[in-house]
Amino acid sequence: MPLGPSRRTLLSAGVALPLAVLSTGCSNDAGARPGGGPVSAVSVQGLRRRTARDSTTLVARYEATERAHPALVEPLAPFRAVALAHLRALRDGGPPGPSGQPPEVPQAPADAVGALIEAERRIAEDRLAAVTEAPPELARLLASLAAAGAAQAQLLEEVRA
Repeated sequence: MPLGPSRRTLLSAGVALPLAVLSTGCSNDAGARPGGGPVSAVSVQGLRRRTARDSTTLVARYEATERAHPALVEPLAPFRAVALAHLRALRDGGPPGPSGQPPEVPQAPADAVGALIEAERRIAEDRLAAVTEAPPELARLLASLAAAGAAQAQLLEEVRA
């Protein structure tokens, strides 16, 4: 009998925490940064757009991987759902940004999942770095999304195995 929660339970918790934070909304993100000075509404919108664009690219990578490797559709479904939830929260009801060219997907399934892991890690690191640019409400959202992305990357290792 395994000790502690299963990876699926952790994944569910990884989804629940950010979604709980997301459900609180960010009605007015203009204000003061965690580090001090004021932030304009324009820069906050730019940060949200840039972060949403990263999520759009990540969702496109999941979809391209699923098209290239149909056997991965089921194992990747919960991960793609989390990426979509993050995108919806960042878009705040606005239209999706341009997705550009579909990403290249490695031929080997393990390498394709590895590319997803790297994308999740990079985006999580970018979001964590952006926390210092954001006002408190958006900073909390970005920190939560960064934590969820890092968890996604770790849990995807099981899919790659």
